Amino acid sequence: MAGEQSLPSRLLLADDETVHIFDLSDPKWRATLTGGSGGTGKIANVEFGFTKNEVIVFSDFGLKATIWSFLTNRGVEVRDPKILSRGHSFRPSSGHLAILVRETMKDVIMVLSPVTRRLETSFPIATVDAQGLQWSPDGRWLVTWEAASAGFHVLVYTADGYLFMSYFGGQDPDTPGLGVRTVEWDSRGKFLAVGSYDSQIHLLATPNFNCIAVLFHAGTINNLNASVWEEQIDASKNRNYVAAPKPACPPSQNPTSNEKPGGTGISHLTFDRSGSLLASQAESTPSTVWIWSLVSLIPHSILIHHSTVKNLQWHPEDPERLLIHCATEDSVVHLWQSSIDTPHIMPVPLSKPGGRTEASWVQSTDVSPANPVIMLANTLNYALQHVPDAGEGEMAMDTSLSVVVEGLGPEDMFDEGNSMDLSPIKLSHEQFGMGLDAASDEVDDTFDYRRHLTLAH
Repeated sequence: MAGEQSLPSRLLLADDETVHIFDLSDPKWRATLTGGSGGTGKIANVEFGFTKNEVIVFSDFGLKATIWSFLTNRGVEVRDPKILSRGHSFRPSSGHLAILVRETMKDVIMVLSPVTRRLETSFPIATVDAQGLQWSPDGRWLVTWEAASAGFHVLVYTADGYLFMSYFGGQDPDTPGLGVRTVEWDSRGKFLAVGSYDSQIHLLATPNFNCIAVLFHAGTINNLNASVWEEQIDASKNRNYVAAPKPACPPSQNPTSNEKPGGTGISHLTFDRSGSLLASQAESTPSTVWIWSLVSLIPHSILIHHSTVKNLQWHPEDPERLLIHCATEDSVVHLWQSSIDTPHIMPVPLSKPGGRTEASWVQSTDVSPANPVIMLANTLNYALQHVPDAGEGEMAMDTSLSVVVEGLGPEDMFDEGNSMDLSPIKLSHEQFGMGLDAASDEVDDTFDYRRHLTLAH
């Protein structure tokens, strides 16, 4: 729910054919999209839109994307979306949706209006094989980038389709390098970070998009100004960080034997909320996290772990807390905080093992940024753990927040007494009573529930 300032209040569950939406503040409210992909195969991806009243469903094989609205009770179809997850972006200030499509062998950006999702403008872009799309936080710029096969190329457009600049990473456009893997804005739109397949980060500063620094992930760490920490595990499987001697050499391949070999390039790239710190991970050293100062443009801290790093997540309100989730069988999370000398590793015990785990910060009106909570979950259960302040002593599990949800599905957890069904087949005036004129004497159009958006040739 990228467009809303309030905390998330709806939950989305989907399988290959059906999407269920639940309201956490009203357990009796429910919406169901039956055949949400519109009869074009299985559902490949589904996300909330700009608000909680909007859902985007991508059909299999990239045939179309359908934007469903709970306010208008209609779906708007976009043909031939190019990418399932990175190929669309909402303008933060207004809610305009920019979506990347492939039309007659050309990459095209379509811009749809808020709420109604009518086509406002579309324009071809100067790419061979665009790989993503992002609005800037201030809504002034649209950034897209080429596939690695087309070389290092980042393009910045204005909202009306004017190509403002192209950035080739200091390379000759006719001699393509390894290309772009990740692109990320800071929260204020001051910096654009571009991670390449050769494990470098190009830091561009707005409004001219000049490259102010290229950050290197060195195989040997000699920087005397950076704190280097290494995870250690004792015989009792207790984990902690210790200061690593310099020069330090991060492992250059996955240290866990049962994991697949790593790829290349910058796989994780994320700014903190203040825009003063940048965390990154390179596939060449997959267990190492680099935290860069954007004031000095050098590493602030470097953390070396026993397992591959799965995810990096800054606290959404406290700019100095970083959550690091590693691919380990133990129920632990790794935490770094700029105001604390030593990073720490926190156990979050799960009652039952259940496949892959995910970790995230908890956002709630009951959780203060000064008293943060982390959730660790697998397919069978989850646990919520309070992160104590420095000096609070040993971290104790808050058992009152630990819940086992084995065997429960959406049908068991929610009352269907006030269910809303947005299936195109079942849509009717009587079912909704909003956004439709129930007294109309006109014959219903069988396909009135949706509109098709295509580009004129």
